[in-house]
Amino acid sequence: MKALTVQQPWAWAIMHGGKVIENRTQLWKYRGPLAVHAGMRYSDRGMDSPLVQKAATGRTGLGCWDSGIVTPPAWTNCGAILGAVDLVDVHPDAGCCRPWGESAYVEQGGRERRQIAHLVLENPRPLAEPISCVGALGLWTPPADIIAQLAEVQR
Repeated sequence: MKALTVQQPWAWAIMHGGKVIENRTQLWKYRGPLAVHAGMRYSDRGMDSPLVQKAATGRTGLGCWDSGIVTPPAWTNCGAILGAVDLVDVHPDAGCCRPWGESAYVEQGGRERRQIAHLVLENPRPLAEPISCVGALGLWTPPADIIAQLAEVQR
């Protein structure tokens, strides 16, 4: 099993909000079960995303941080594996996979990314309780004890 660290609230959206595409800059050969790890940083783009807001509240344009809307508790889970999904395809953006698939985006710090790969995710299996774990960049292999704990969601 491999794992992928994703900033919040994108990690929450993968596990609970119907986000079926993760946007990355690298094409990977790996297919199979993928643990979703919520990183220690929050994505401003994610917090402002109408797609995430709609998934969390059923409405868009609310400005989750600024309008007094309570942030879903699951968004506060950072530095933990939230569950697993199946990585079924990885392909370059071709104007496909909307609304979650992007063609370009600007990272924190202003760096624009134009070569986007879509990771196609299916069958989200959230854990009852997140597993605290240190993440890493790119695809990574969780420690053996974490993989054993993930057995409950590998079905």
